[in-house]
Amino acid sequence: MEINPDHIKRAEAILIGGNEFNDERIKFINCLDTFDLLAVPGSGKTTALLAKLYCIAQQLPLENNAGILVLSHTNHAIEEIEKVLKPICPQLFSYPNFVGTIQSFANRFIANQACFELYGSYIRKNDDEMYFYEVEKFYRNLQWNKEPPALKNKIFGIVNRGLTGSFSEKENNVLEFLKSCTFDLEARKIKLGKTTKITYTGANQNYYVELENWKISLLSQGILSYKDSFDISKRYLNFYGVQHIKSILQHRFKFVFIDEMQDLDLDQVELIENIFFDEKSPTIIQRIGDKNQSIYSSKSLGSETVWKTRSEINPEKYPQNFTLNNSYRLTPTTANLVDGFVLKRDEDYKVIGISENQNIKPYLLVYNDDSDAEKLKNRFVELIKFYELDKNSKNIEHGFHIIAWTTDKEEGSDKWHLRKLFPEYSKESKQKKEDFDCLRKYLFLFDHNKKTHESIRKSLLNGIIRILRIEQIYFEVDKKKHFRKSSFIQFLKDTDQNFYNDFKQRLFNWCYSIISLKNYEEVFTEYSNFIKNEIIGLFPDCKVSLSNNFINQGFEFTVQTNTVEEECKNDIHIKLGSIHSAKGQTHCATLYLETDYHTSETAKLNVEIVPGTKRKPAIFGNNPLFFQEQNFSHLNKARSNETLKMMYVGFSRPTHLLCFAVRKQNVEHDLERYVASGWTVEVI
Repeated sequence: MEINPDHIKRAEAILIGGNEFNDERIKFINCLDTFDLLAVPGSGKTTALLAKLYCIAQQLPLENNAGILVLSHTNHAIEEIEKVLKPICPQLFSYPNFVGTIQSFANRFIANQACFELYGSYIRKNDDEMYFYEVEKFYRNLQWNKEPPALKNKIFGIVNRGLTGSFSEKENNVLEFLKSCTFDLEARKIKLGKTTKITYTGANQNYYVELENWKISLLSQGILSYKDSFDISKRYLNFYGVQHIKSILQHRFKFVFIDEMQDLDLDQVELIENIFFDEKSPTIIQRIGDKNQSIYSSKSLGSETVWKTRSEINPEKYPQNFTLNNSYRLTPTTANLVDGFVLKRDEDYKVIGISENQNIKPYLLVYNDDSDAEKLKNRFVELIKFYELDKNSKNIEHGFHIIAWTTDKEEGSDKWHLRKLFPEYSKESKQKKEDFDCLRKYLFLFDHNKKTHESIRKSLLNGIIRILRIEQIYFEVDKKKHFRKSSFIQFLKDTDQNFYNDFKQRLFNWCYSIISLKNYEEVFTEYSNFIKNEIIGLFPDCKVSLSNNFINQGFEFTVQTNTVEEECKNDIHIKLGSIHSAKGQTHCATLYLETDYHTSETAKLNVEIVPGTKRKPAIFGNNPLFFQEQNFSHLNKARSNETLKMMYVGFSRPTHLLCFAVRKQNVEHDLERYVASGWTVEVI
């Protein structure tokens, strides 16, 4: 098979307005071998991938009715692919092809069947929020007992061995361990990463078995963390009698494309490699991303990078990676700044800005404290207006953003974070979640982008299901099977048709009142009372007790009203978000707010590479903030390397204007150096 040049021409007309792809993109589109593509921010890699998918889709079905597998880490990335290609290539989204997140692929093709065959239940809840709730419930219900040592005593000692801290901090260590550990149920070991923490022996039989039984009970109910999907998939594929599954998947999918490869965790990488990458496999795998933007993967934020390219592992067979170095998003000045933050510089990798937008120097906005927040935002707006960035529809579409690494901290913390300056920011309001830690959030934090009742209706039902779960009210009592939305609705129909009809009308009224009238408080009162007095009453001998705190816990929702008022006042829509949420986005203007993740970014980039002595001062590494190419990442200083990645992502968002907001105390001795290196410095 070869890519048809006519199909490329059509893709250019559809995707880039009839302009032409340059040579490095044409080379990528035409190549149908296994390779890795390393692309700088704003290089148009996703557009190039869309073009390749479009061209291949014109030749479907492939030989032997094989299909295409397209994977990415986030739903957002998949939604972008669907938005562009589904209307023009519907065949790409039907059998034998599959386009989805790597999580959905693992569940659909392996984990769901594995869970059923091994533990008697299909996956019912694949969600970290729900899994973490089960962890908390399990741990809080354990009892202390010194002699003989109970499980709570044992695990508390094992997890905190050699660690200092308060009792509360040590309890949090145990909870984090239970949330993150992996159960090797065949070898009867419990691991944290690659380190075995607990191994089954006769001496620890009782408490190990208690932990193992708890884990198996969750799997038997179909309750899995995101990580569990990959653990159970990898284990299942190693069992005798299921090896043919790999062969089936290899022959079903002729091509595998993985976008945003740097965001995958190690277990996700290993699963895909285990299935598709062996000597006998006919599958072609193309992995696409930027290792310097690996801020999602739990092991990739610091020095270690999970994604090892083909060229790194086997340079003889794969002598060179493909690269896209030209950034259509970044101006030459911004690209020159961003390039200094490159953590891992593979051969031929360089951030080159070729945008023809106005080449605005970056702004360093220096302020005193959180009382200057309004001045800071106003100055950002003034700069947007000064450069007339709000006059162009494309600029408005890309938007004007304030982003930060640390967005929230506990009340009273002296650590700098986004909400300290802008209290209207709400992390959860930005996320599309199904489960929350209090009932009130189900009314506020649904997907507001949906213009129908679907999203709020689903959220209200999820709130009811959560209360039934907390109260341990089961759909099938003998099997301890929890209700789901569908089984709950069916239960109401079977129990009392009149009650069901009344509930259905109430549900519609609640949805209408929230979507159209914004009567959140009125609906919450009626909704919570109906659950406590009517729904729980359907179950004999049941009452609200365990879920009282969940129902009564407060939550202030201010994002929609406060930000809208400020945006209208300024005539410019300023969006607040985290660097993680901004990844993959293109902004017109970005204000990167320095915050404290352990310490500030400016402090963590001041890296000593040669210690000082009595006779000689210390030598510090190149600081990329001064348009220098960093030279200290090889020292593997975790905090500094994390900072390189986060600032690389944050600084590479805007097409036009980049601002960096810092407290005066962090930079007051370096202001002249910032000016000399190329910044415009303003003291707010």
